[in-house]
Amino acid sequence: MRGRGRTCTHRQRRQRNGAHDHHGRRAGCTERSGPLNVELARQRSQRGVVRRRRRNVRRTEGLPEESQAPVIGEDAALAHARTYLSIGKPVEALRALAAHLATHPDDDRGLCLASQAHLVAGEPARALETAQSAAELSADNEWAWRLIALSLSKLGRHDDARQAAQTALGLAPQLWVTHAQVAQVDIAARHITPAAEEAARHAVELAPLEPDAHLTVGNIALAKRQWADAERSFRAALTLAPEHAAARNNLSLVMLRQGRAGSAAAGFVDILAADPGSAVAVRNLRAVAAVALRRIHFILWVAFAVVTVAFSGNRDPGDSAVYGLVWTDFLALVAVVAGIFVVVYIVRLRRAAGARFAQFVQSVPRIDRLLTAWAGLLVADFALMVAACFTSVYVAQLLYLLAGAFLVAGSLVVVARRSRARTAN
Repeated sequence: MRGRGRTCTHRQRRQRNGAHDHHGRRAGCTERSGPLNVELARQRSQRGVVRRRRRNVRRTEGLPEESQAPVIGEDAALAHARTYLSIGKPVEALRALAAHLATHPDDDRGLCLASQAHLVAGEPARALETAQSAAELSADNEWAWRLIALSLSKLGRHDDARQAAQTALGLAPQLWVTHAQVAQVDIAARHITPAAEEAARHAVELAPLEPDAHLTVGNIALAKRQWADAERSFRAALTLAPEHAAARNNLSLVMLRQGRAGSAAAGFVDILAADPGSAVAVRNLRAVAAVALRRIHFILWVAFAVVTVAFSGNRDPGDSAVYGLVWTDFLALVAVVAGIFVVVYIVRLRRAAGARFAQFVQSVPRIDRLLTAWAGLLVADFALMVAACFTSVYVAQLLYLLAGAFLVAGSLVVVARRSRARTAN
């Protein structure tokens, strides 16, 4: 590196410092680490407080970092930039790098850190430009090419991203992170190729004790809807790093896709408790709540349809005995059966979520007002169905008409939420 009168090439740094690193996360992706040194890998969990702090910070998934350790005695600006990036402050990191790059414009390592900061700040175009400058200065800098690949992926240029990832792999095939980057490009493109699957598997072979390698394999399986394989890989990552936020999030997502909403809710609540600012956890909690409300909505729709069809056109309960039941008894039966299905479903959610169920329910009003309105409409709908059991036929019909309107309103809330999601994307 260049700085403070010292100059060393990327190749010399790699030879001197070896190849090992840590990787960031986001959008279901992973990278980073050198060729597996078994003894070093066994000691990774004991690298001290700094390592644990970095793991505890929720960082942008898929963010390439250096594949070698920082150079001892490097410029303080680079050290400060790394610190800011580790705590999710890209603006401060760029500010720390500005003066250094002004006096050392040919420092490829500083440029890569700046590119990394631009990615965290949500500026993929500037990240791409900066990473390309680093690659021009040091053609064998695989870190720069991984940054280029990720930037291109975020810009939607997936074919170019694949080429950049392959370039990084060609420069350092001994690093598991370069194989993981190849897989990540396909994950971002939502088109998994056999080459990506092979690259992810090879990453685990090179670094079996690196949790992010297992996360990459899990993300490939998740994209292919191979739930069992995805769950196995995410659990392997959590075994190595119990506080791995991306692995915990994606494991909960697998559970949600499998219909295990209660377990998924517990996982997302834990993530949100550790990182209250996690937009991913909030979004996924909304998804769990929507799944639960959709199930209850369906049950009430069925109850409404049964009553409407069975008694349409009947005014006198004496003219419309169904299975030997009078009108009020039939309404009571429908309400009781619907209530049982709803209660059983909620109890199952409660058992699966455990102690976090109350936190999950309490979080819904805070994270989504539309979900709260939807839940209120369903509660009111069931109350009307119960009230209809204790009134005359005419009033009961009016109550069911109103209940149907509430169900339609709930469906409109669903449409509004989907429209909001499309707009946000």
